[in-house]
Amino acid sequence: MQQEEVIVKAINIISESMRESMRRYKEETQSSKELFNLSITQLHYLHVIKERNNITITELAEIFGVQKSTVTVTVNKLLQCGFIEKLASESDLRVVYVSLTEKGKEIIELEGKGYRQFAAGILAMLNEEEQNTFTFLLNKVINNITRK
Repeated sequence: MQQEEVIVKAINIISESMRESMRRYKEETQSSKELFNLSITQLHYLHVIKERNNITITELAEIFGVQKSTVTVTVNKLLQCGFIEKLASESDLRVVYVSLTEKGKEIIELEGKGYRQFAAGILAMLNEEEQNTFTFLLNKVINNITRK
C-alpha cells in the first residue's frame, strides 16, 4: 500500500473508532444527552465562541465564511438550548456579543472528557517510547497544518 493510502485508511479507522468511543461515552454518561443532540456545526460554533469570548455575529460569519443570516440561525438554536447568551455592547447598542453560558461551558468540558477517554485508550495500546514518538509526530503534523 502507498503511504498516502495507509494514512487515509488510518484516518477513517480512527474517525470511526472515535465515533464509537463517543457513542459508548454517551451511554455511560447521564448528562451527555444534550451534547449528542448538537450538530458538528453547532459544536464548532461553541468552540469558537469559547475561544473568542464576546464575539459578534459578523465575526462568526467571517470565521466560518458564511452569511450573517446563516450564523443567526445557528446562534438562535444555541440560544434556545441555553448554551450561549447575547449581550448588547455598552458603547454601541447595535452591536451584540455572543458568549457561552455555564451550560455551554459544561457541554464543551463534557466533550473534552470524551476525547480524553478516547486518547487514553490509544495511549494504552502503546509503550512509553511509542507514546513519545506518536505524540512527537502528531505535534509535528499539527504544527504544520496550523501554520497554513
